Amino acid sequence: MSRRPVRDSVARLVRRTGYEIVSSRRLAHWHFAEHLGQLFAALEIDCVLDVGANRGQFVEFLRRDVGYAGRIVSFEPIAELAAALVERARDDAQWDVRQEALGSEDAEADLNVMASDNFSSFLRPSAGIVDAFDEWNKVARVERVRVRRLESIFDEVRDGHDRVFLKLDTQGHDLPAIRGAGRRLDDVLALQTELSVLPIYEGAVPLTEALTELTGLGFHVTGMFPVNRDKDLRVIEFDCVMRRV
Repeated sequence: MSRRPVRDSVARLVRRTGYEIVSSRRLAHWHFAEHLGQLFAALEIDCVLDVGANRGQFVEFLRRDVGYAGRIVSFEPIAELAAALVERARDDAQWDVRQEALGSEDAEADLNVMASDNFSSFLRPSAGIVDAFDEWNKVARVERVRVRRLESIFDEVRDGHDRVFLKLDTQGHDLPAIRGAGRRLDDVLALQTELSVLPIYEGAVPLTEALTELTGLGFHVTGMFPVNRDKDLRVIEFDCVMRRV
């Protein structure tokens, strides 16, 4: 007998006692994965728009930890990263990749590609706010990228699916991307956005202002999960999950 059936049988037995067996790899994001799994089930989500896909970390998280098997459309404007995502998506018929950013208008814009590309942003980095980030969150080069309004491509990207979850991780550009959804934001059942507590980008919208705008658009908080902390254990950013009620 292979190890997996044995492991699954043990996990089922342990679950009956009110406990879960969780690998150390999954433990850090366990509550987040459970929350999204419950939300996706409750809302019958069948399409995820993955805005700011980087290297596909969120897709891997959805497939491996959340157990979501439906349609995903990843938006990644950096050419090198988008090309790598296309290759990764070849083995997943439910995963499409678009080499573009989302914003408040259809345009081209300069993107600051940082020393560590997961920090890349349309905003300039704020040095000295989180010292540990300064080495990585600095501009290595500038790349001209395509920006689209979600409202103008919404029907195209959802491809007939109507239970949409919008995930945003754009390093300070989430609200312009949401504003670009226009009237089609009414068709988004839930979203995930990164909220700034310690501003590592110049001009980043503070958490309280972002929450005020999002609740005004009809979304309600279902969970907030720390993304990272500084050496003093202060939260730098939260992943905030919200839904319509």
